[in-house]
Amino acid sequence: MNGQAVFCYEPPINAEAVFRYEVPVDDRVHGHHLSGRIVHVACRRSGVVEFWALTGEQKPAMHYFRVYGTGQVLPDGGITYVGTALYGNLVWHLFHGIRQQLELPGR
Repeated sequence: MNGQAVFCYEPPINAEAVFRYEVPVDDRVHGHHLSGRIVHVACRRSGVVEFWALTGEQKPAMHYFRVYGTGQVLPDGGITYVGTALYGNLVWHLFHGIRQQLELPGR
């Protein structure tokens, strides 16, 4: 890159704060009221995937999440990948979507 800085475009941040949320690794759907975009996904302790989201960007709304393990079969459509979190040799994947779709068994 010849010493030139490279910047990725990110939409302007119009938020009040960043909050942390938890989604247990339990094959169940979990809802959280969010008012901004997710900025990071991680796992700092066994059995829980965490994510951090901006607040105050939009009107709060309920959003549904579920954690899937590597190799676990996903439902057919209707879900969106959010991020991946590592804990030791475990790898968890956070997905967002319509509650009923996340509750469906894999294909």
